Formats: sequence, structure tokens, C-alpha cells
Amino acid sequence: PELLQVIHSLKPRIDLTKFGGPEPDLSKPDRPVGAEAAGNGGANDAPAEPEPPKTVYDNFDITIRPSGTPNAYRIEAKSPSGEASAAGSQIFPFENDEYQYLAQSLRDVQISEPQFANDMGELLRQFLFPGPIQELFSTTLNVSRVQGKDGIRVRININEESSELYQVPWEYCRDDKSFLSLNADTPLVRYMPTNRAPAPISVPYPVKILLAWANPEDLDTLDVQSEIDAVKNALAEFVNAGKVVIDELENATPTTLVSKVRQNPPHIFHFIGHGALLPRGGGGLALDNGRKSHVMLDGDRMLRLFQGDDTKLIILSACQSGATSDKSEKSSSAQAFMGLAPKLVWGGLPAVVAMQYDLPNIAAQPFMQTLYEFLALGRPLDTAVTEARIGLDFNILESPYWGIPVLFMRSPDGNIWA
Repeated sequence: PELLQVIHSLKPRIDLTKFGGPEPDLSKPDRPVGAEAAGNGGANDAPAEPEPPKTVYDNFDITIRPSGTPNAYRIEAKSPSGEASAAGSQIFPFENDEYQYLAQSLRDVQISEPQFANDMGELLRQFLFPGPIQELFSTTLNVSRVQGKDGIRVRININEESSELYQVPWEYCRDDKSFLSLNADTPLVRYMPTNRAPAPISVPYPVKILLAWANPEDLDTLDVQSEIDAVKNALAEFVNAGKVVIDELENATPTTLVSKVRQNPPHIFHFIGHGALLPRGGGGLALDNGRKSHVMLDGDRMLRLFQGDDTKLIILSACQSGATSDKSEKSSSAQAFMGLAPKLVWGGLPAVVAMQYDLPNIAAQPFMQTLYEFLALGRPLDTAVTEARIGLDFNILESPYWGIPVLFMRSPDGNIWA
């Protein structure tokens, strides 16, 4: 009742009777509120509601380029505090037995354990943070904190001529103190600069989400319901408040998908299902063909489907059903989505979240729930992903599943919506 009276005092011409409030009083003018009050200079008008403080990071860019020698790369860093580079070429330990063992152990979610992540983190630190770059990193982070900012966003930019580095699990990289992607001060993204200027990326309420999945009968059966429930549970309060609208597309076919997207473009497209590596390279989504088998939707068609400025984020979630190996359908799905994600971002999508390995059900649920909770609160995407990693680390102490999600981004500041 008090709220209705306040609304009536500010906007007496509004009919509030259907909410149990007073009838409109057309004899009185509406009072200016917020920006209107500021423009009119009314001292007695209601003040504008303060906006929540925005998360502000400095960018710490690390660029990796080929040096002309196999497995050797030039590494350069740039930040507001200056620039630095490795003294010479850095050799990536592709042929190192320890690296191969750790990569395979982290990929197999049934045996993955925190020590593997620690050891991998140290190997990646030695490659990515030679002395001059580590010194610049520490200086930039300290200056950022002194200036009252939230930290530094670590953006790894891999030259397209070094695409073999896309398969490296950079999300497990450490600095000299901790894992970068598990520290809210140092969110880690795979940055994809393009030859297109980033368009304005704020999204008005309500935020529209298209939750689509496909489970073709000729492929392994998926358990998608747990992830669907996690998304809905995370956003239930915001859906009820009218701030988020979730549209669902079951057994997505190319025809039903293009109809949904083009008629009502979503701000977030979340796909759960299979993927596959395509013969000519890259990855694609396995959709239902309506005849009890699958059909592949490649990256070029995905880009045409999401042309325009509406869709800001795509989430590609490979099947979540336990152990993986290089020969499994599940593993090929994760590899396909990892191949598809850079193409989508390079083609103009602001951001894509994909899974470099298959995320088990027990990890997918808490990760997605925390991710959407922070997004719904208006936090930047890289912050939301970092918070989801931290939550997953505490939710499952015995396995480092937090490093499986990967954030590709071309947005310069991570603020995917207002």
C-alpha cells in the first residue's frame, strides 16, 4: 500500500486500481522523476535512483605470435603501465611428456584432480610470464588497485597463424601467486580483436534468452534437463520480476531454429547438445533433421543466423555425461565447439562461452546457475564467468572442473549488457 501511494503521488494520472491502489486523478499533473527532475531543476522532486557501481578493469593484453621456428613463439604484453616482451622466443612444451600427461589427465574428468591443475598452471606460467612480463603484470595490478579499480582483465590474444595454441588449457595458467581465472582481480579471457569496430553492447530489459537443445536419435542420448533446470532456477526471481524472458526450443532443427532467432532475436543464445568437427575444418552444431537423425549447422550459417546487433552472448555446452576420451563422441563435441567459438567471435559476435572438455552434470549445474545469477545482477561477463569458476571450485573440491569453461570475447570491456 505504501508503494502504491508513493507511485500515486508521483504519477497521479496512472490507473492503479487493478493493483489495489487509488484511481487516477486527472486534475493533477505527473511529477518529474529522475532525469526529468534534473532537467527541470525541481528541488522537491524525487531524486534519481543511484546506479549500482560498475565493475572497472584495466586491460592487460598478452599477444602470442609465431617466431618462425616450430613450437617457438614471441610473447608481448601491453597495459596502461607500459609494454614488455620476452627476451627471446619462448618454446611451448607440446612435445614435453609432462605436458602431454597433464593435458590428458585434465581432459579425462574421471581422473582429473587439483594437483594436475597446479602442475599445468606452473608450466603455462613459465611460458606466458617470463621475467619482463611478470614484472609488468605485477606493476599493473598494483597500480590498478591503488587507483580504486577492480583489477586487471588478462586478455590472451593468439595470432590466427598459431591456431594450435587454441587447444592449450590457458584457463589453468597461474601467475606467481595464484590461478588467474580463479581470482576476481584477474579475470582471464581469450580476446579476439577483429577488423570490425565493436558496436554498442548494452541490452535493455527484459533480457531475452533462447535456450535450445537437440538430441538426435542417431547420436548418444543426452541428459540436458539438469542444465535446463539450473538456468531456470538461477533466473526464476528475475523471470518473475519481468527482467528476463526465457524462450525454449526443444529438438531444434535448422528450420525451427532460424524461425525462432530471426523472428525474435535473443540477447543470449544457449545451446545444449552435440557438436562435430567438420571435414573442411572448424566445428558445427548437430541439430535434429526431423527424420530421427542429425544435420550439421556450420559456423558460416551460424554467423548468418545471428547477423545483427541483438545477440550478445552465445553459450555452447557439450554433452555432460561423465568420462571423455579423444575417441568419444563427447570429446569431439567439445573440440567442435572450441573450433566454432573463435569463428563466431571473429565474425562479429561479442562473446562466446564454450567448453574445452566436457563438463560433467555435477559441475554444469552449479556453474551455469552462478553464471546466470551474476549476469542477471548486471555484472560484466568476464566477472560472472570468474565468479562461476570460484563457486565451482568450492562446490567440487576434488576436481578442477572450473578450468573447463572458456570465454572468447571481442567486447573491449566485458559489459555485455547494462
